[in-house]
Amino acid sequence: MKRLLLLLAAVTLLIPACTPAQRQQAITGRTAQVSYDDLGPAGLVQPILGPRGANPLIVITSGGSDFSSNPRRLNARQAITLLRSNARQLPPTSQNAALLQRMSRAYDRVFSLYNARRAAVLSVPPFYGRGSTAQMRMMMVPPMPTSLY
Repeated sequence: MKRLLLLLAAVTLLIPACTPAQRQQAITGRTAQVSYDDLGPAGLVQPILGPRGANPLIVITSGGSDFSSNPRRLNARQAITLLRSNARQLPPTSQNAALLQRMSRAYDRVFSLYNARRAAVLSVPPFYGRGSTAQMRMMMVPPMPTSLY
């Protein structure tokens, strides 16, 4: 019992020592940053994200999407789906080779973020009292392909 109280006291003392940015990072988790141009041709990306604008930075998160914020935020699953859809629509010509390589590198960064979050959710035992974790495990989407092609 004394050890538990000592541990709680230590945690209570350490939390205020974090900066607001560190606390936000601990709560929101990892993010990945990609350029608007890395998601595919503007004609295919514009219906989803809107026009390119002055800031081409897109922040990929595990949370919700917000296209009106600056920089724009996009959910990792939506980003993977968008990249795969755009890659299928591009003809494999020599003109598109550089764009497909950029899209593939962006896919790798987004997939590592998506897979880390998915593995974290699935690694929690279903009986662990974390608030409907078993339901979350059942609703989890199937794994995405590891590469763009």
